[in-house]
Amino acid sequence: MELTAERSLEIIAEQIAQSRKTVSKHVGQALFVSGLYTMGMAVVVAIINIIAGSNGFNPLGHLLWFLLPVVIWLAIRNIKKEEAPVSLVGTLVGKTWWTFAFFALGVFIFGNIWNIVMGHICPPDRYGVAYISISSVIVLLMSMATSITGHILKSRWLVWFGIIAGLLVGVGDSIGVFVMLIDYFSSPLTVAYWYFVRPCPTIFFLALIGLTLPGWMLIKQK
Repeated sequence: MELTAERSLEIIAEQIAQSRKTVSKHVGQALFVSGLYTMGMAVVVAIINIIAGSNGFNPLGHLLWFLLPVVIWLAIRNIKKEEAPVSLVGTLVGKTWWTFAFFALGVFIFGNIWNIVMGHICPPDRYGVAYISISSVIVLLMSMATSITGHILKSRWLVWFGIIAGLLVGVGDSIGVFVMLIDYFSSPLTVAYWYFVRPCPTIFFLALIGLTLPGWMLIKQK
């Protein structure tokens, strides 16, 4: 049977809509699980760093961040779910997050190398100028990935979750809002502890706003 051009477009639109619905559920599961594990890792790293710092050791807990991508990959891989069919929507979402992962890993490696080198060659009064705020850059990158995913899935609130996470958490961390608030409302000892746990609070709230909550809403939507 020959199809008219209008009916062909209707069928294509229906397939894209169904694909978007299926991909949204799978993306929601991935975001939700990633957010939970990231929040948990932030708490564990903060506790280890406080204990280590209070006893005169370096904050070795940050080494656990290298394990986080592996833990998340294993957790998502073991989720029992229906296999999502290969589609344009799924491909776009996948490439968006692969691009984020590439840039985030590059910023993490280059930023740490740069900060270590600058810490050795720059005096303390100039190190703050040369220092790269790695967590702030990664927060903004992840927030952009979340918003772009929202545009692909035609989910306005997912777009806004990414924007809010980027502005509140990323910009707030980059300009030191959290440190200023802690310094104003608490004691110098609390400020000292902040440097042991940084960037754990930033990553915790990013995971909550930019991953866990939007993932839960994607799972629950009909």
